[in-house]
Amino acid sequence: MAIKYFISREGDTEQWYFEWLQKIINNDPRTKNKIEFKFLNVTPSSFTKSNHNTFTRDMLKGSCFCRIQDIEDYGQDRIDKFKDLLKSNKDAQKLFPKYHFYIGYSNYTFEVWMISHKAQVKTEFDRKNYYKQINRAYQKSFSDNDDYKHENNFKSLLQNLSLDDVINNAIPECKRMRNHNITNNSHLKRSDYKFDYFLCNPDTSLHVFVEHILVNAGIL
Repeated sequence: MAIKYFISREGDTEQWYFEWLQKIINNDPRTKNKIEFKFLNVTPSSFTKSNHNTFTRDMLKGSCFCRIQDIEDYGQDRIDKFKDLLKSNKDAQKLFPKYHFYIGYSNYTFEVWMISHKAQVKTEFDRKNYYKQINRAYQKSFSDNDDYKHENNFKSLLQNLSLDDVINNAIPECKRMRNHNITNNSHLKRSDYKFDYFLCNPDTSLHVFVEHILVNAGIL
């Protein structure tokens, strides 16, 4: 029986990526335990005493829930909403102690994770023009962010990736990023509800969730 993970995401590219990840993990000869991702339009706040009985039995058998979330700017409203997300994630963990609740955050965008498969991520992200960094990393020529996010174009990137890119490039690069921020940007570190993040980009915690998946699949 496959290990089930429930994922809540903001955009289509995140879902396309994890659909690809499920396929390559399940087809890899190193895999000991199959995995299955299910995508839900919920947030950790949905896991509350008032409505948790509305969840299906199938969902409650899952082992892990992850909300994939960007910090799109450092305005107070945006940061307050992110703190609310962290609080609800911690509350959900208390309510469902058998679950693992993750926040797969990126600062500023999910593209931090995408680029880490192919290159070091050392420069700040411009939310209006990050397609240029994608072009450099993947040797593409997308005309703008929307062109990059077109389904066929995004999936053309995935065709050039392997599971070894995830294991040997993306995860180590995200750890390097985090260590760099700890060393050089400690004054921008924030810790709310036992979750550490930085008010500087680039940074991400997606590698923690993906590494958990690979360990449970028996690959790491």
